[in-house]
Amino acid sequence: MKNSKLLVISIVITLSTIFFDKFKDYSNFKHGLGLPFKFLEYYDYNIPKNNLELLSLDNITKINFRVDMFLFSVLAIFVILKYFIKLYYKKEKR
Repeated sequence: MKNSKLLVISIVITLSTIFFDKFKDYSNFKHGLGLPFKFLEYYDYNIPKNNLELLSLDNITKINFRVDMFLFSVLAIFVILKYFIKLYYKKEKR
């Protein structure tokens, strides 16, 4: 599998974790989302009931997207996927 395809898959997986992850409380006002590292921060006392509510006009101004943590998350998933693919092909040769 080409590295560019694997990079796109890593980006999609990382972005999709926003909708499956639970909020991590840093304080009563700051909350984080994203896996494996929290790259989306939400600033408010009340957490949205559904992660899709983050995209509403009321909540979009309360979000901070951390590009550095996002790229670090993409890199981590990319390395893990690359390692699993390498193991799969190595095992298949036997």
